[in-house]
Amino acid sequence: MKRLTLLTLLCSVLVFGATSKMDEKTGLVWQDNAAVAVESKSYAEAKAYCVALNVDGFSDWRLPTLRELYTIADLKRDRPALKSGFAVRSDAWFWSATPYAGDPEREAWQLSFAYGEAEHVRMDRELRVRCVRER
Repeated sequence: MKRLTLLTLLCSVLVFGATSKMDEKTGLVWQDNAAVAVESKSYAEAKAYCVALNVDGFSDWRLPTLRELYTIADLKRDRPALKSGFAVRSDAWFWSATPYAGDPEREAWQLSFAYGEAEHVRMDRELRVRCVRER
């Protein structure tokens, strides 16, 4: 099993380079470059950033939903509560594309990779961004 995991990781690095990470379970490809650890943006800026992103030759990136963000969270870990295999490991709050139903024009859901908790927050706050694309 360890050989298969290592082989999968090696193939991901060869195919996608060190700037994105494919999740074999969901088929989603995640941005995994230095910008993930340093870029903070408002909700509108985060959505625009993902749409304009070109990583590993792909330009079909988007802001992930809260459900998608939870697929890379590992609630058995903390600081960060993030699945292994990601090169950029940040425990910050990250935007999701999921608006908060109580005030969808002004608030959206965020996920903290410190412990894996989610909260709704005003869209004018600046949070980290990790974009996603379909395989």
